[in-house]
Amino acid sequence: MNTQAAEALLDEFRQQVPRRPKRLPTFMEITGYPHYENVCSNILAFFFDPGNPHGLGTLFLDALAQVGGIEDQEEVIGSNVEVDTQVCTDAGNFIDILILSDSHVILIENKIFYGIHNPFADYAKHLDSLANELDKHNKHKFLLTLKLVTNTANDHGFLNITHGDLVNKIRDLLGNYVAGADTRYLTFMLDFLNTLDYLQGGMVMNPEFVNFLASHSDEVEVLRKEIEAFKKELRDKITQLKALIAIESYRESVQQRLWRGKGSPFADFLVHDITHPSFANKIAIDTVLSPKGWEIQFFMRNSKADERVKLQELLQQLNVQFEEREDRRYKDTRFTHMQHFNYAADLNQVAEVVRGVLFKLTGISSR
Repeated sequence: MNTQAAEALLDEFRQQVPRRPKRLPTFMEITGYPHYENVCSNILAFFFDPGNPHGLGTLFLDALAQVGGIEDQEEVIGSNVEVDTQVCTDAGNFIDILILSDSHVILIENKIFYGIHNPFADYAKHLDSLANELDKHNKHKFLLTLKLVTNTANDHGFLNITHGDLVNKIRDLLGNYVAGADTRYLTFMLDFLNTLDYLQGGMVMNPEFVNFLASHSDEVEVLRKEIEAFKKELRDKITQLKALIAIESYRESVQQRLWRGKGSPFADFLVHDITHPSFANKIAIDTVLSPKGWEIQFFMRNSKADERVKLQELLQQLNVQFEEREDRRYKDTRFTHMQHFNYAADLNQVAEVVRGVLFKLTGISSR
């Protein structure tokens, strides 16, 4: 892809695709549990039970009653509520959530992403038997899913409701219950609701971006391959520079490695970490190659401001020419060598400068 075609593609991208809003991960996403149905069921069961210490009373039960049409029958779920999870039927199957009250028996089959192939006939039989045994006439069966589905659950009297509808109703009613809430559990609950929101949306990309890819898939693929080729060339050049610097000459004073930072997708690094007797932490020399060219940076790795000042004084004593620069990516002060090189510079010239700095900081010559 030539430069003109790439610029036209990027211009069209900027015009057609709005920047995707940044979304912070919920705590459940951080822990890696948003897709676990048992975890979701346990959290729901905790908040369904008004006797638990969340302080939200019957908020979740009342939201379920409204979404599930229980309220339309002029019924109330009643008092003396008990909530259980993973209730075993006579056939050995497990019901996700079972709610019992003075007047109701409510069964909830909770689904996130897994296929819906549950033994609904057995669940319904268990609920009927339990209702008869406890002499409760108000019984309800719910299939709780991210999106409405069509399956055999409907044949056994299960009403399909979505997590989104339940979440929206909980939020609608929250103002009536929040005064008595324990702030810790209120925070957990809101995080849980946000997680269900994100799962409900399926984490879909901007539709404008999807449409852009559909219309320009060939051009985007060409650009992607060009970028990958460029990043490979970066690594090849950095690898060649590494070979030109005879690290063996520096014995135990210097460690050398290649590195590619996430915050710098179009840059590659040759890293030297120097052990110096005057410093508790290592002195870092990063030789950076990007489309802007070559740059040699000096900074302290994992140290406080006092050691950065000591490094500045050392570089001045050794007559290393540098300029001070605040690196916004790493929130650190870095000293950059005054001698810069363009992207196509002779690698021997770059290597000579790096070797010279290594020699000054270690007192060991590689020549």
